[in-house]
Amino acid sequence: MLTEILLLLSSSVLGIFLGAQITEAFLFVPYWKTIKPDDFFKFYQTYGKKIHQFFAPLTIVSTLLPLITVSYGLLNQIGNQILLLIVGLSTLAFFSTYFLYFKNANEKFTTRSLSNENLSHELMRWEIWHWGRILFECIAFGTSLLLLRS
Repeated sequence: MLTEILLLLSSSVLGIFLGAQITEAFLFVPYWKTIKPDDFFKFYQTYGKKIHQFFAPLTIVSTLLPLITVSYGLLNQIGNQILLLIVGLSTLAFFSTYFLYFKNANEKFTTRSLSNENLSHELMRWEIWHWGRILFECIAFGTSLLLLRS
């Protein structure tokens, strides 16, 4: 019973997080890429902290809950161990992208430590990293659904 509850909660938060990340990819990023650099930096200085305040707790819950579920499942030999490992590893992969790239990139946006000329290149990098992160989130979410179904 506890396994099913943990899997349901994990799948739910992963699905919500994935939806939020896809929304960011289709709404924010294209908009950022079309506005002038000065307007982007002004936007980011105004809304960057609010975006972070929205995504940080969601990211943490979407990481911790699946990792708790995976740990519980592995320790208790519950469910498909390979699928549990895939959920755990893909969750760690999407979470690690924050420290590998996004933390530094977002700080550059906040402090405006990029030149106007380098902004478009950095936004392209940001978008590529973001879609990579979404791929790991899709794997975690899809695999959690498979576990929930079994």
